[in-house]
Amino acid sequence: MTAGEMGCEMSLTIKDIAEKAGVSVATVSRVINGSGYVSEKNKKNIEEIIQESNYCPNAAARSLITQASDMIGLVMPERVNPFFVKVYDGVTRKADEENITVLFYKTGDDEKKQGEILKQLKAQNVKGILITPSLYQTSATRKMLEAVERAGIPVVLIDRDTEGGDFDAVFIDNKGAIYKATEQLIQAGHTKIAAVTSPDFSRVGARRQDGFLECMKKHELEVCPDWVIEGELSVESGYEACKRLMEMENSPTAIVAFSSSELIGCVKYLNETGYRIGRDVCLFGFDDIGTFPDFGLQLSTIERPMREMGEMAFELLWERIHNGGKNKRSREIILPTNIKLAENQK
Repeated sequence: MTAGEMGCEMSLTIKDIAEKAGVSVATVSRVINGSGYVSEKNKKNIEEIIQESNYCPNAAARSLITQASDMIGLVMPERVNPFFVKVYDGVTRKADEENITVLFYKTGDDEKKQGEILKQLKAQNVKGILITPSLYQTSATRKMLEAVERAGIPVVLIDRDTEGGDFDAVFIDNKGAIYKATEQLIQAGHTKIAAVTSPDFSRVGARRQDGFLECMKKHELEVCPDWVIEGELSVESGYEACKRLMEMENSPTAIVAFSSSELIGCVKYLNETGYRIGRDVCLFGFDDIGTFPDFGLQLSTIERPMREMGEMAFELLWERIHNGGKNKRSREIILPTNIKLAENQK
């Protein structure tokens, strides 16, 4: 029995429903698929339109989702972090140009949740997936992404890679970024330089630590083991790391933070304890956090091309979608960073 024989209105599309309800295609797909948040008002309106149109909300609706050729998935740990906000902006700007709907999902760096999201996107037959893999990943992440690609859905990684994976990707020059930051501090006269690093299992963090150690070695400066503290990519761990460093009898005069969250934590501790940032101790970290304008802080930062990363990732995905996977070789784009010096370090 066909949908027509069941009395279903198969000429109606998800776009038609979205236009009638005054919502996005993504919102309609969430209602049909029973996933993601939709306000009660919008959900009720969409369901009424489906019923009034004699449209089958189960098998027929889900079959339309499998034909959802105008959607891609964007999977990230979070969207509050300024980095991910700007990457998201870059992706959606490019997607809008191609009339593509971006379905955003947040993993919270939970690999299990990430797997559930990937299964859902695969079932929805999105055209492609952009993903920043979980920080706490195992080989399961790579296997899940490979399964997605075997199903004909291309994948592009943003900012983080996978162990042993072979996917298109957009990264920054992590090693070079920290190398340049460390060298700037050395050129400013600092010899007692500490680092608040990323977790030791993070491949991004490992590259950044390589940059720090290589620069210190090149300039024949001693790296005090106590001055290299592993952080947890959180404000709290940055705060505690800075506290440990500054309470040492032989405390450093400069600190390089490997993440924006760690940088914020360092700033909070130094501000609370009366240190003059830029005078008593210099800080260098990722991204202009813009969180403490009232304190007159002197911060030097590594500026990542965040929106460009999102734009480039979409372009890689779009090209992969349109060449039908003919180019089997994975492509990796590594974007340079810029150094933004505080006024007192210029």
